[in-house]
Amino acid sequence: MLNNSAAEWGSISRATHWLAVSFIAIEIPLGFWMEDLIEVYTETRGDDSWLLLTVNAHQTIGFLVLILAILRINWRLNNPTPDLPADYAAYQRYLTRTTQIFLYFLMVFYPLTGWAVSSASALELPVLFFGLEIPRMLAPRADGSTFAYDLFSATHHTCWKIGAALLTLHLSGALWNQFIKKNQVLARMWRGHD
Repeated sequence: MLNNSAAEWGSISRATHWLAVSFIAIEIPLGFWMEDLIEVYTETRGDDSWLLLTVNAHQTIGFLVLILAILRINWRLNNPTPDLPADYAAYQRYLTRTTQIFLYFLMVFYPLTGWAVSSASALELPVLFFGLEIPRMLAPRADGSTFAYDLFSATHHTCWKIGAALLTLHLSGALWNQFIKKNQVLARMWRGHD
């Protein structure tokens, strides 16, 4: 079944969910590695081949997360959402839905802040999507000002911290439902049904 129903997630929702999980699981350590490479490159101005490969991979996955998030939000708005377990208290329903909304928001906002950081960087590395240079979101910084870069870099790092907290909450809730409550919420996202 492609579409969602009131009882189960359709195959499109499940596939895009797990694809997003895969992208994010790669993107986060890749981002930390890229920061280390940038730091080394800034100090040495040596060979930039690994840095450019890493930047290309990180930016490409970031743009894929952004595109996938927009598609998922559109799909979610145009499909029924399976009911939460009947024994959920009001606060659990609110927490579940609020966490999901903020995760969707971050999957759009986080890549946009990364695009802004790359655009404002003094290194003036290209902004890449599958190796093709795309336009900068911002003009390169002028007169040595670091305001835009500092602002967007801090915002990007704050998104990481908020995202880590939300992902921990989301994963904890899924595991709690699956193994403590045994209500098959995780199984529904994996298989589509209880």
